[in-house]
Amino acid sequence: METVIALGIIAFAVPIILAATSNGSKSRRNGEAETRSAWIATDLQRTLTESWRDIPHEAFNPPPSFPDFSAANAPLVLHYDNDGKFLEVGTTAEFQNGTKLPRSVYLVTMYGIGRDPQNFNSTPRKQLSLVTIDVHFPAQAPLGKRQISTYNVMIPRQKQL
Repeated sequence: METVIALGIIAFAVPIILAATSNGSKSRRNGEAETRSAWIATDLQRTLTESWRDIPHEAFNPPPSFPDFSAANAPLVLHYDNDGKFLEVGTTAEFQNGTKLPRSVYLVTMYGIGRDPQNFNSTPRKQLSLVTIDVHFPAQAPLGKRQISTYNVMIPRQKQL
């Protein structure tokens, strides 16, 4: 009788323990993805700023025009691996449907829109670029099934007019 009761308790407890462990793993993966997304966005902001200062980088060859480049409906698409390293430039189809590139874990989309400072009184000169960086995880999933972290950064003009 004790054996039957013990087996019943185990049969009841094991699925609960497995479900809790599974949820914990998913939360850990999502937390890691959020952290990596922030690192990628910060690195991408630095890299874009450097490319506008004529410091070359393979992700921006040639550098995007300042301040307006790409668009929300047709952004620049970049692939990153699990360590946050740039792999290659992607396509709009990969942005929509997910990538087949096995090492790609993060798809990054970005576009820029020209802005002037709020206290700028004279003729608009578009001294700032409002850059929107979206980091998508996992890269293989279609657009509607990805976790997306959005970062908006203002990057000033790097050269004199």
